[in-house]
Amino acid sequence: MKRDMALIRLVLLAVEAGEDPDKIEGYDSDAIRYHQALVIEAGLAEGKMLDDLSNTTQVPANVFIKKLTWQGHEFIDLMKQSEIWNTIQRDFKEASFGTVIKVARELAEGWAKKRVNDLLSGNS
Repeated sequence: MKRDMALIRLVLLAVEAGEDPDKIEGYDSDAIRYHQALVIEAGLAEGKMLDDLSNTTQVPANVFIKKLTWQGHEFIDLMKQSEIWNTIQRDFKEASFGTVIKVARELAEGWAKKRVNDLLSGNS
């Protein structure tokens, strides 16, 4: 199954909001469980992936997410910023997770520096 950054974002937003990350509109349960597992593997959330012996697919039989990690909160805070999310979706759709994190941080820092410069020069 191919990684879908939009679904990862929705899983994290659901967990952060205290909503059920098993029910995300527009996605089937296998895709949701697979991406929940990716979220745990990436260290964005604490949780467990459970399989039974009969499961021969790459999708875990069950995934339970307990909470977001510090890194998960940092990541979703970046992904909530529409400029960053839109840039990631448009220009870095196929990038590795490490690249997505790096780009998001650099975009946020660049916009923050510009804002500080604007404030200091009186261009608010």
